[in-house]
Amino acid sequence: MNANTPDRSTAAAFPRYLTGEVVADSVALQWPGLYARRWRLPRVVDRFLVPATPEPHISCNLRGMAEFRERDVGGAWITRQIRGGDLFVTRSRTPYEVRFQSPPGQELDNLSLHIAVEPFLAALKARYPGSADRVEVVDYFGHDEILWPICLTCAELLAARVPGKSPCVAALTQLFAAHLVEKYTDVAAKTPAYRGGLPIRQLRKVEDYVTEHLAEEISIESLAELVELSSSHFSHVFKESTGMTPLQFVTRQRITRAQQLIRETSRSLIEIALEVGYTSPSHFAQVFRRVVGVTPTEFRSSL
Repeated sequence: MNANTPDRSTAAAFPRYLTGEVVADSVALQWPGLYARRWRLPRVVDRFLVPATPEPHISCNLRGMAEFRERDVGGAWITRQIRGGDLFVTRSRTPYEVRFQSPPGQELDNLSLHIAVEPFLAALKARYPGSADRVEVVDYFGHDEILWPICLTCAELLAARVPGKSPCVAALTQLFAAHLVEKYTDVAAKTPAYRGGLPIRQLRKVEDYVTEHLAEEISIESLAELVELSSSHFSHVFKESTGMTPLQFVTRQRITRAQQLIRETSRSLIEIALEVGYTSPSHFAQVFRRVVGVTPTEFRSSL
């Protein structure tokens, strides 16, 4: 980790503290109000510090996959399986650490976006007249069917080297700011309405519980109780956050853990099935094949 990385930075200085190769940067095109960078990331990154910025940050994974970990400095690592279409939204007030590892040939192709303070505040004041100073960005990880095509459009404009004076750039900036404010903000004094999904702290609580109880039966009711929501409301906002139902998420976590155990140990497939919550070997094999595309036996033999 770079010892010279500050706790706080700006969108303009942000690239100097990250790892990877910048293949396109909107600064060179003089885009006003929007900092857009496309990155090719290394296959393995042990650890680096991401400084906090006053500008809201969107990190969109265009393609590739990785086991991605993040944590507050000195805190516990949170593990995510990153795929194409996944994105993060944050306006972190404190720095955080990340580390990741991609399979060979699946390095992450990332679009990093910062919305400048001025257009963001203008969108806030339009949405929250009289209370914009009390609004916070709700951290988010998952899929966003509206934001995803906007990010793809941004990547195309970068690739085409569209200059900042183009009306398309101004419109794109306003669209990013308006969507961010509409879906990922809340007035701090209010009880969170979970627009756009669960806050990241609640997602982490659910993820930690699932990880610790993979061998047990996990019900939607038990997960909903963790975040003090009804089962139906929890299921709705959870899917907004992750693009999956709670049970689909549990299945993916179980199969991801099974893949790890098959790769890293010589334990029998029956033992592994039991550890990740499947008492029937045939059911385990069926679910594994549906998720991974091959049976556990075929997966092990290919290693």
